This record gives sequence, structure tokens and C-alpha cells, in this order.
Amino acid sequence: MSRNLKTKIKHYNIMTSCDGNLIDYVSIQLYTMWKNLKDSIIDFYLFHRGIDENNIKILETLCNHFQNITFHSVIVTDPEKYDMIASHGGGWAGEAYFPLCAHQLLPDTINRILYIDAGDVIIYDDISPYYRCDFEDNAIIATSIRYKEKDGQLVTFQESDLYDRTQGFPSICRGLFNSGSYVLNLKKMRDAKLDLNDYVSFSQQLCELSGQSDTSHIYWGDQGFLSAAFVGDIKIYNYPAIRNLWHMPYNFCLWYYDRVNVMPDYDPAIIHFAGTIKPWKMKYPVTLKHFSYSAELHLFKELKIGQAEWFYLWHEYAALTDKLLTELGY
Repeated sequence: MSRNLKTKIKHYNIMTSCDGNLIDYVSIQLYTMWKNLKDSIIDFYLFHRGIDENNIKILETLCNHFQNITFHSVIVTDPEKYDMIASHGGGWAGEAYFPLCAHQLLPDTINRILYIDAGDVIIYDDISPYYRCDFEDNAIIATSIRYKEKDGQLVTFQESDLYDRTQGFPSICRGLFNSGSYVLNLKKMRDAKLDLNDYVSFSQQLCELSGQSDTSHIYWGDQGFLSAAFVGDIKIYNYPAIRNLWHMPYNFCLWYYDRVNVMPDYDPAIIHFAGTIKPWKMKYPVTLKHFSYSAELHLFKELKIGQAEWFYLWHEYAALTDKLLTELGY
């Protein structure tokens, strides 16, 4: 291989976390990485508390077939502490919070990693501008879903806003960014010596700060907790050049079509089926061996204008993954 060709190869660390309910759909996500990041080498990390070995074997076999993706199974320690954090998050499972200690569970040589939600996120185009964005000494790079207004400008929330119970606290705990896709600055978190006990303690502090007697829904899942934990330490992608809640090329949430019925003025690279029906719960013209279920399915007429093409795209990748799994003997 020539030196010039070597310099063109990109490398990504990508992770997700889930339980057995979503593990089947991770194979489709891997297929989209292989299909749309062909010029890249990928280390893919699955964080879990003990998923069935047969499921792990399937993902390992897929990655061996793809050749440019190396699969890593990471069993998370002390999962009950993540469940404690999740108990105040309104219903999300503890697995959603597993990235909190990625800096401790991954090798010290890894300084950044892209997290994607399990199942309902697909890679559709080049992610390098997002993945390689300068952290500017922030802990997280993410896509904004909330700003505050100051002097006629949309600005980001700061740590001091957390102590404003009327607007700041509820806004931050609802989520400053969408957690379907974000990049973690593992080096900064490692240098700060953050550990799981710090997060458990902070979760209790948020309960006390809320002033609520019922602490079952203090923050909005992992995105609310992460927003509160790192408020003022989050790099919003393309901010301040662009201050627009609909600008989300690397976490294109399909709730975009709740307000807009035209394609965005950018090419979405990471698609997130957020704020809508999950793609595996739709009634498609063709059923698949590995991804067809008996639960009640939804009709396409239930979708908003503009959403259907993304669901058909997901199903196309699911069909290709289904065919490949069959060829591989599954």
C-alpha cells in the first residue's frame, strides 16, 4: 500500500450500549457503517451487562466479514449503579447511561469516541467533520436541541443556570442536546478522574436541587442527565456560526418533520428515528427473516410528510443485513 493511500484511510471509534431487546438491530447499524464508511477503519464497542453469547457471536461474525470493522464486547461493571441513576430518569434503562464511564472501560489510548443510540440510529454518510471536530476543551460534542435567549441572541446554557429552578433547571434536565449521537472527550474525562460514584452522587444532588418529593423523573433520560452533568462543558457542533435547532446533520432527528415538510439545506449523515415510530415497528411490503416480529405494526399513513423515505431506507439496510446473515449461516 502506498503512503498516499494510507493517509486517506480514516479511523473511528464508535460505541453503543443496549440490552437484549435492541441487540438484533445493532447488526443493521454495523451494516450501515460498513456500507457508508468504506474508506475507514472502525473499532466498534458494544457496552452491555451480559448479552447472550449467540448475539455477540453474530456481531463478531458480521464484523469479520466486513473486514474494516473490529468488534469489541465490553461488559460494564457495577450495572446496578447505572440503574440507580436511571431510576430518576423517567423510564430509560440503565444501559442508556453506560457511556458515562467509557473513559474507564476503554483503553487509555482512545481519546475520543462517537456514541450512537442502539437500534434507531444509522450512519448514512461521512461523519469525519463531526467526529474530528475540535473539542475546544469541552467534554462532549453534540447537536443542540435547546438554547436560551439573551439580548436577542440564542446562546448556550451555563452551569449557573442549573440553580435557576424556574427555567434553567427544568430546561437543562430536559436535555440541551439529543443523545442519539455525541462524541465523548475521553481524555478530558480521564484527566478529571470522573468515576461512577461521582455520577451517582450527582444524581442525588439533582434530586435535592429539584425540590420534588417524587424523584422518579428528575431528568429526561441520559440526555437530561448528561446535559446537567456537563452543562457549560458541551461543544455544540457548528455553534456559534449556526444557531438553529433544525441544524442537525450528524443527529438528524425525524421529529424535524413535526414542523418542517421539506428536506433540510444540508445532507444528513447520521439519521436518528427519534420522536416517531421506531423503524422495526412499521408494516413493510416485505417481511424479513431476522427482523420480523409479531407485535402490532404501524402503517405508513401514520408518519409525517418527509419521514417515509427514511423508513424505507432503514428497511433496505435491514433487508441487506438479513440476506447477509442468512448467507453467513444464521
